[in-house]
Amino acid sequence: MVVAGANDDRYVYARHLAEKGVADRILVSRPPGADGSFATALDSYCASNPFVARDGRSVEIECFAPDIGTTEGETTAATRIARERGWDSLLVVTYWGHVSRVRIYFDQCFEGALFVTDTANPPSRSRKYALLHETGGYVKALIKPAC
Repeated sequence: MVVAGANDDRYVYARHLAEKGVADRILVSRPPGADGSFATALDSYCASNPFVARDGRSVEIECFAPDIGTTEGETTAATRIARERGWDSLLVVTYWGHVSRVRIYFDQCFEGALFVTDTANPPSRSRKYALLHETGGYVKALIKPAC
């Protein structure tokens, strides 16, 4: 599952993981409020469904609209989709500063095995900005659980 975000390689990395056989499908959060080049890139990524991995496997890409355009909304929607499909594990791809908060939300909602990873190329935003932004998110996650 790919948490929405621009300016890094999370979508490329998710595809790379699928190519390596880590997953046979990629679930992508496509927030309805996305616009501009980010929306264009997401739409193109979602339209590349399915793609054939180097080993010949067909890999499904499914894009979904989160319940609300936040990590919390992405978590609740992805958990619902996983439950409906009977998935017992999720690998969530995000950026380095978001890994712990994503894990908190999914631990609140998802009952299966959970793996969260960051990308090889972090976003261009500064660490200071990311840490300030994520600190507020941590407070919210602890005060108001997603599920």
